[in-house]
This record gives sequence, structure tokens and C-alpha cells, in this order.
Amino acid sequence: MASRKQLQLYDDHHAMLADGVRMRAYGEAIRRTVRPGDRVVDLGAGLGILGFLALKAGAGHVYAIEKTDSIELARQVARANGLEDRVTFFHGNSKDFQLDEPADLLLSETLGSFGLEENTLDFMLDARRRLLKPDGRVLPRALRVWVAPVCLPAAWQKVAFWREVCGLDFSPAVEEQLSRMAQADVGIEHLLASAQLYEQVDLREHEHVRVARTLHFPVQRGGTLHGVAGWFQVSLCEGVVLKTGPDAPPTHWRQAFFPLREPVEVVPGDIFELSLELAPKGPRSDDTAVKLDFRCTQVGR
Repeated sequence: MASRKQLQLYDDHHAMLADGVRMRAYGEAIRRTVRPGDRVVDLGAGLGILGFLALKAGAGHVYAIEKTDSIELARQVARANGLEDRVTFFHGNSKDFQLDEPADLLLSETLGSFGLEENTLDFMLDARRRLLKPDGRVLPRALRVWVAPVCLPAAWQKVAFWREVCGLDFSPAVEEQLSRMAQADVGIEHLLASAQLYEQVDLREHEHVRVARTLHFPVQRGGTLHGVAGWFQVSLCEGVVLKTGPDAPPTHWRQAFFPLREPVEVVPGDIFELSLELAPKGPRSDDTAVKLDFRCTQVGR
């Protein structure tokens, strides 16, 4: 019988593999990008699906790097499909992986709901510098991330819940919730102001791993401001773009939600000032530290 950990692994990867928007986009991009005989690094390989698709597209060999136990199932899948002699599996942190000869293609899907929160920039930068030829290709090639203030009472209540449980002070759990990103289903109707571009990154050239921006949002719709929503658009290759915004087809990523400590009532004309910083929790961590500060100037009343 499968363990609870194994069942969670299957559930997590089922959501990704069953996401038709994700799989069609990546499948098409891989077919367009892979060249016959390519040496491919699959960064954060998971169950190995992207590397296997690269082999089907003509790659000569794939180096699948994965730190979780999902790599053991990936090995079995490779064996079941007669691909084991064309895949080298590495179970560990990608920063410990070495290649005797640089790869032709760096392939990855280490994207969270906000695009950046799985320490994507740090690990992509390290792999690009150490494991890829100077003229090697990167898939995905570019990333754009948006944010907007939102009215999402149900999502915020999940934070408020932890303030008191059965008469006990659970406020430390609130602090933990406020320091990380949640997932939510965000519609256009939840936006209190037009979305703004938070960051855009050319993954073929970027050199930074920390992002900090301050943005000003003129409130367009009155309501209760519960937090900030975020989403991304990723350019996988020329002509293949994947979007996860409120106006895009739904994906397993849904949208990101960063809750405020307390909701704020706003009306049209108010100015919501957001300072949002994302940085690696540590040099080898795939977790991202989130720091959010805001100020609401109530000029619309």
C-alpha cells in the first residue's frame, strides 16, 4: 500500500500533468526548441515528463535533476518506456550537480503561482552559468509577473482563522501565513485596480536573484482590500506563451495571493502603495522569503 507521502506526491504531480494548458504549451515549445542529439539539463525534473518529451523530440541525452523522492518514480517511468540508457538521474540539489561537458539546452518548469517564489531565478542562474554552453538555449526564455490589489474575503479568512483556535492564541501561525504566498482563484471582478507589471526577466541573461518593487495603484472600484494577487506570463520559446492571469484559461497554478494583516476599506480615488520584496531564504533553499509593506492614501473621500 502506498504511503501518505507517496499519495501526496501523486496528487501534486497529477495536478501538473493533468493541466492541459501547461502540458500543451510545454510540449509545443519542446518540439520547437530541441535539436537532434541535444544534451538537455532538466532542472527540477519532478517525474521527468519534460525530459522524456525532449527525448521524444530528438534529444540525445537528458540529465534529470530533482531533489525530492519523485525522482524514484521518474526512474521507473524511464525504465518502463525504454529510455533509461538516455537519462542520467541526479537526486539532490542542482547546485551540487556537475557536468563533464556543458549542455545544449537548459529546460525547467520551476514556476510557482507567482512565477518567482520557488527560487527560480537563483537556480536558473546557477545552472545557466555552470551547466550550459555559452551559446546554449534556455526554455523558458522570459518571464513577466503582474500584481493587483484584490477583494478576496474567503482567501483572507484562511489567515484570520489562525488567530484563535479553541480558545488558544495561534497568532504565530498568522505570522507564518503572512510571510508566504497562498493560492487563490482570482477573477477580473476581484480586482480593485488595474494590474501592474511587477517584474520582467530574460532568463537567458538575468543576473539577479532578488526582486523588490514599489508600485502605486489608483483604486478604481470600492470595496474591502484583503491583499495582493499575482500571476505570470512565461515565454517558453518564440511563438509559445503561457498565461495564468484572471483572464486566461485556468491552470493548476491558479493565482498567487499575498494577504494583508488587516483588510482595508477603499473607494475609487484612493491610492494603494505596495512594496513587495522576494528573495531566496538561503543560498540552497527553494523557498522564497516574502516581505510585503503597504500604505493606503485615502484621497477618494
